[in-house]
Amino acid sequence: MDLTAAKALLYCALGLFVLVAWARERRKRTITGEPEKFWPGTTYAPTGAYFVAAAGAILITITEAAVEKRAGLTEMQSVLPAIFIFQLLGASIVEEMLFRGFVAPGELFGRKLLTLMIVGSLVFALIHNFDLSEPEGKVSALFAFITSLWLYVVRFNPLNPDRSLLPCFMAHTVRNLAVFGIKGAQGFISW
Repeated sequence: MDLTAAKALLYCALGLFVLVAWARERRKRTITGEPEKFWPGTTYAPTGAYFVAAAGAILITITEAAVEKRAGLTEMQSVLPAIFIFQLLGASIVEEMLFRGFVAPGELFGRKLLTLMIVGSLVFALIHNFDLSEPEGKVSALFAFITSLWLYVVRFNPLNPDRSLLPCFMAHTVRNLAVFGIKGAQGFISW
């Protein structure tokens, strides 16, 4: 197994661990009625929150692909190994737990929340390490920023009154799978 495969599988395992631990606390809270303990956002959201979260993630991904195509950047993409899908799945859980969970307490409102959303989204875009000297990197960073803002909105909006992280997990997973699917359709996945 090469380093890329090991990294992808390790990231997926970490995401699975976080999701299972989160779900266990959610189940325990349901049974005992206890307040949130270690894992943030251990609640459910109404059905509409999931549909809106996924729809927004798909719309952002389609828009990004259209901008890349319109700007002639589609052919500048890097080729990803197919196993990278495991890393994308793990990232959708780990990144949400960090950015929309631990760093974004459910009690935030107003200016503090808005500041956190903007600063957190800048950091989110930067940690993805896009090459900002290239047009493709700039577009990717911009859409990572937009995606992050959307994921904050998913957690902190009236459709998610208990500020569950579950719609965030789902929206980020949908986004990552859509990106992988588009890259695959364009021939940028190596099998």
